[in-house]
Amino acid sequence: MVSWAQFLSEFARAGNLTLGGGQPMIAELQRRIMHERRWLPAEDFGLLYSIARLTPGTNILAFIAATATRLKGPAGGVIAVIAGTLPAALVIWLMTLFFDAWSSNRWVATAFIGAMAAVVALIAASAWQLLGPHRNNVLILVLFFAALTLGLSNTAGPVTILLSAAAIGACRPPK
Repeated sequence: MVSWAQFLSEFARAGNLTLGGGQPMIAELQRRIMHERRWLPAEDFGLLYSIARLTPGTNILAFIAATATRLKGPAGGVIAVIAGTLPAALVIWLMTLFFDAWSSNRWVATAFIGAMAAVVALIAASAWQLLGPHRNNVLILVLFFAALTLGLSNTAGPVTILLSAAAIGACRPPK
């Protein structure tokens, strides 16, 4: 049984102390609640992640809500979204108040460029980590690299790629 204190700690920690946005945050939650604490099996985590990515809007909010609801019910979903997003949102709001002054500073502008490069690497690493439990599934690997290729080439939009992959997955017989 997951205690409320541990539950809130994990979502608040991941949401407010993980740098790089939603993907690294999801990878951190995967490491903590799936691998270390073993609160969710890999199949549940992957399904919740996929469902969250299919929804419009901010996918990290959908992922937090889905995962927390799975662990602690609807109230847990609402509480986790607030704990995992409100403090960081307030910090970002405060930072935007000083954006004009900071963006004209050469050192700050250079730091932001470096941070952007690191964020891209974190997103790639988290995508590979999320694929981890399914790397021995040939269909999933083919879909992963096909979606990556289409996404990088800008020949298909995200909705087309997601719907195509879902249709292909639906054609596969269940285990």
